[in-house]
Amino acid sequence: MSHDVPLLERLAQLPAVPVAHILSLLERMGRPDQDPLLARLVGVDEEGERVISPLVAAVVQHLQRDPESTCYQAMIEALTGIWNAAVRAAAVAHLRAAGLPPDDLLLRLGALSPTLGFAAERREWVREWLADPVTHDTALVEQCLVRLLLAVRGMAEARAAALTESGPL
Repeated sequence: MSHDVPLLERLAQLPAVPVAHILSLLERMGRPDQDPLLARLVGVDEEGERVISPLVAAVVQHLQRDPESTCYQAMIEALTGIWNAAVRAAAVAHLRAAGLPPDDLLLRLGALSPTLGFAAERREWVREWLADPVTHDTALVEQCLVRLLLAVRGMAEARAAALTESGPL
């Protein structure tokens, strides 16, 4: 049995890294396509120039709304969004396999768990989601993955600085 502390516990013990750290890191980074965590977030436009995915800009804009938040909080929010999408998909698959009609399915989903997000949303949104859950939750998961990658990269940068500034290797 390993005596390693679980990853989330180790990350929670790190000093708080403000999300502003991610933003300044992105500004300083000359070639994000050379970073193993961020390379997939960089594409090429029609002129052959490297461009960051528009999804990154949307996530960065969201992160800028709360400059007091931390990379750890952003990481937990991202994992929570991914988890909720996975549980929603599994719950819908189970209920549809049981033969529940759509209206009963809506009621049952709303009653199952407030963390699935159905209780907080408008009924119209839930109906739209039920009509095409893959499209709706794929967009959520993609946004969460970008947030997760940025948060982990920001925390890793802070950890690397602490490791390399503490003396000779």
